[in-house]
Parts: sequence; structure tokens; C-alpha cells
Amino acid sequence: TGEYGLAVAQYTHCIALLPPDPKVVDPKSSGDDHTFLRAVLYCNRSAAFSRLKSWQSALADAERAVVAKEDFAKAHCRLGTAMLGCGQNEKAYVEFARALVLEANDAAALRGRQACISLLPFWTSHAARRRQRERFSMDLARPVGSTKVYAISDVHFDHKCNEEWAHRIDDFKFQEDVLIVAGNMCDTGNALRRGLTTLRSKFRRVFYVPGNHEHWIHPSESSKYADSFSKMVGLLEICDEVGVDVSPAAVCQGMFVVPMFSWYSAEFDTADPFPDPNSKVDQHCRWPIPDTQVWKYMMKLNNVHLAHPYHGTVISFSHFVPNSALPYPTFGTQVKFMGCDQLDEQVRGLNGSERVHVYGHSSRRHHEKIGGVTYVNHYHGEDGGKNDRAPLLLVHDGARVCSRTEDIYDGPRRL
Repeated sequence: TGEYGLAVAQYTHCIALLPPDPKVVDPKSSGDDHTFLRAVLYCNRSAAFSRLKSWQSALADAERAVVAKEDFAKAHCRLGTAMLGCGQNEKAYVEFARALVLEANDAAALRGRQACISLLPFWTSHAARRRQRERFSMDLARPVGSTKVYAISDVHFDHKCNEEWAHRIDDFKFQEDVLIVAGNMCDTGNALRRGLTTLRSKFRRVFYVPGNHEHWIHPSESSKYADSFSKMVGLLEICDEVGVDVSPAAVCQGMFVVPMFSWYSAEFDTADPFPDPNSKVDQHCRWPIPDTQVWKYMMKLNNVHLAHPYHGTVISFSHFVPNSALPYPTFGTQVKFMGCDQLDEQVRGLNGSERVHVYGHSSRRHHEKIGGVTYVNHYHGEDGGKNDRAPLLLVHDGARVCSRTEDIYDGPRRL
């Protein structure tokens, strides 16, 4: 009948007749005899508030429904709807994906997840806009020549030797400088938080994009992340919390750093440009879209950032190899999982008088200029930290583009 205000009143009356939710007092409580009814009532009132476009009220009720019954797919679906209304597109995706884990064929959750997949590349959520508003121009007036930019990839912080290596980086030497981390920082969200927190304490700013390892759903995270896009959202939230940049920003006058999401395409293998049906590479990833389409979606995530009016020196970076003319392993079918030539079109679409692109993944350290773009790879690797002073790569010394290694600390050897 469209009498949503009356529906809100009736559900409010019913909720008032229920005893207090024991889970509000003790989150570990198993609930009471009214758990399911309580979740349904909050879900329905949330739906009525959504119809009235009272999104904050809808959000609050949906959250109460999830607290009341965590394994209720409709509660997560209502929460996703309310989050979309509140401009929390990334978080909404997580809730719809969780609903589909609980009920794989839920039509509303499928529609909601698809809506989020369509919206994410526009970066219109409150979190994305705040990230852009607060961080893009914070160093725009910083004097020319005041910033050095270092790069590294494939740190694998969850290996003990590399965690120890990160802690050995001098606490003061790089405090005015910028570090680019081109993916494969670690496998789990908890390790990423520890690793980026450590690096952030050593540098003025840290820029990061995830690699393939970060998109794996580790067994310890299977209950936390519904799929690899949900984990990606979680990684971005971690970066926001620890103050690490995942979107473009000026680092001083006339110098910009541009993170670029990426994935590999089988077409990178020009001799056999078809996916390997027997491959188990990245089998721990769970994508809500076909595996062969992931690279296209990752490139869509870059489109908004490519439109910025960059000038001067532009340092972009990705995890995967952007150009098949660069070196990479060719054993077996490895080339199919190395990179994406279409990514290079985005790299070359960036304006700038000097252009540098940092990449990782290939396990080949390299420096080469091709068609006006300088490509650099400073692969660290799973055993990189066994070298006590395993260096960083300086890609801009404040005056010009360069490519030279620099020890992570000076003086006598540290234990």
C-alpha cells in the first residue's frame, strides 16, 4: 500500500515488546528464544526506512539485525542496501557478498552485488572521496627538490626475514621521503597492517597497490572475507587506517605518484594467448566475475584517476608487468600470469614531462626507457631480507629521475 511510515510504527511497536537483545550486552552470547524474530523485525523496519530514503535509520536497523543473527542472509542484504543509500559502496559490496555466502541464490543480494561491482570503479563512496579530498593536494605546495622517491616490490612481509628487514630500516634517514610498494606485500590482512604500519613509521608517505598474493583468501581469513573483492575493500580500509596512500597524490610541486590496479591477462603470451585451463596459479583467489575478466575490471578501477590534470614528473606504479618488451620468466606457462599489455596504454595516457612506471611480480630487477617512459622493477623477494642491508631503489632524487640502490641504514651492521 506504500504506507511505509505506518509500517515503521508497527515494527517499532513489535520490537518494543521483545526483551533486550542479550548480544548487545555480551557479543559472545548465543542469543535467546527471540533471536530470529528480532532479526526479522529489524530487517523489515530497515526495509521500510529504505523505502522512505531514511538511510541512516535503515543502516542502524540493519546493523542491529546482523548483530541479532549473524548468519541471516537477509540481514546482510538489508545492510548492503542501506550502505548503498549512505554512499558506502565498498562496504555495501562486502555485505552483499556475505549474504551470497549464506544464501548463494538470493536474488536481492545478487542484484546488490552487481550494482556495487558497477559502482566501485567510479570511486564515489564517502571513503573514496575523503581519501581524494584530504590526500591528493596535501603536499602540492611542498618545494621542488624536497622529496626523494624510493621503490620496492614483493616484500613478502609475512616471511620472518623480511619482517626483520623492515624493522631494520633506519628510523630517521627517510623521514622526508616517499616509498612506493608495488604489491605482494604479504598474504593476509593482518600481515599487511603490520607491514604497512612499520614502513609508514619510516617514511613521510607510503604508496601501495595490492598484488596477487594480497587477493588470496588465506584459510585463516575465510570467515572474514567472502571473496577477493571483499578482501580488496578490506585492504583499502587498512591503508586508510594506517595512513598509506592508495590513490593518486602530489608529493611536492610538479611531482605526482599514481597507483594503478592491475591483473594479468593470458593475452600477454602472444604465442598462445589463451588461458591455461589446468593452471592452479592464484587458486586461492575467489572472484565474483570470470577469472579471464579480472584484468579488465582492474583497469576500470584506474579510469577515474587517469583523468587528473597531472604535470611535471609522474611516477605511476602497478604490481604486474605492463609491457611485454620488459624481462620476465618464460618457463612453462608463467608468461600467462606475468602482465597485461593493455595496462601500458593507461601508463602512456598519463600526462607529464617525465614519466616513470614502477612494477613488480616478474622477479627481475630492471631499468629501461621505452618510448619516453622509464620502467623500473626493484624486486625484493621472499628471501630478500636475508641480506642485512637489502637496499631500496631510488627512482627520483629530488632533482631528476634516477635508478640507484641505497642501503636501508648506514653505519655498522645491525643484529
